[in-house]
Amino acid sequence: MSQKADPDIGTHSSLLKDTFVRQFIEQAWDLFSIFDVYGNLTYASKSFSEVIGFIPSDFQQVVDFIDSEYGMDVHKMFIKTLQTCSSSKLEFRARNAAKNIIWFECTAIPIRNDEGDLAEISFVLTDITLRKNQESRLVVMAFHDPLTGLPNRRMFKEHLQQMLLKANRTKRPFGLLYLDIDDFKVINDTMGHDVGDAFLQDFTHRIKGCLREVDMFARMGGDEFTILLPAVDCKEHVESVAQRIVQCFEQPWEIQGQQFRATVSMGITMYRSNETDATSMMKEVDIALYKVKGKGRNHYQFY
Repeated sequence: MSQKADPDIGTHSSLLKDTFVRQFIEQAWDLFSIFDVYGNLTYASKSFSEVIGFIPSDFQQVVDFIDSEYGMDVHKMFIKTLQTCSSSKLEFRARNAAKNIIWFECTAIPIRNDEGDLAEISFVLTDITLRKNQESRLVVMAFHDPLTGLPNRRMFKEHLQQMLLKANRTKRPFGLLYLDIDDFKVINDTMGHDVGDAFLQDFTHRIKGCLREVDMFARMGGDEFTILLPAVDCKEHVESVAQRIVQCFEQPWEIQGQQFRATVSMGITMYRSNETDATSMMKEVDIALYKVKGKGRNHYQFY
C-alpha cells in the first residue's frame, strides 16, 4: 500500500492541481475520486465526507459503503478497467451518511501517463436516486391496482406463468381461486361508488387475513379477484383457505356509516400435470365459479 495521499491534492494527477480544472470536474459529478492501479486513493472530492461521511483511503473502503449485492460488480469493474484500459458504467445502491438509501451511476475512466501506460483509474459517481424512485413508482403503477394496492391482471398473469414453470419442474401442486363478490353492483348503485371503493379496500384487508405471505392475491378488475396458493400439498389445504374466506364474510360490513352484508363466490382449480397451462386453468376456475353462481352463490366449487 502506498502512503495515504492528501485527499485534497492529486499526487499523480497533475491536472487536478489546477484549481479551475478541479472545481470544474467536481461540479460535473456528485462524487469524484482517483485511485492508483493498486487501489490506493490519490484524490477524492470533499463531497465524499458530505455524502458518505468519510474520505476513503483505498478502493475497498468505497466498496464497503455499497450494498453487498453490488460489491462484487464494482470490484469486477475495477479489474476490467485495469485489463482493458477502457471506460465502463455501473449502477449500484448504497447508503449515505444518514443511512438513507441512495443510488449512483458510476463511471470508471482509465488515466494514462505520458508514456501511454495506465497510471490511475478515476471513478466518478452521479446521484440517480430521484430517477430510480421515479422508475419504481412507474413499475408499481404498471403492475398494481391503484385502489387496493394489489397486483393487477398483468402481474397476476406473469406470476401464474412462473408458477406453472416451477410446478412443471418440481411437480408440486398449487391452487388457483377466482373470486367474485355477489351483487357488488347493488352496493355501488344503492350506496354510491365511494362506499363501493371503501368496501373493496376493506374486502382486500379481510382476504389478506386469510392468506399466507407466500400467497398471491390480485385484482383482475371490478369485483373480480384471483388467489394463487403455491406449495399446497393437497386439495384439502386449498379448501381450508376457501372456507376461511367464506367465514370472514359472515361478519357484517360497516363502511362510512353504512351497514350491510355481502357474500363471495369462488371457483377453484388445482395444477395437475405439466400439460396444464394458464389458459386452461383460467377456463376451469371460470366454469367452477359459474356453477357456484347457479347454485345460489356464497360458496366455493372445485373444477
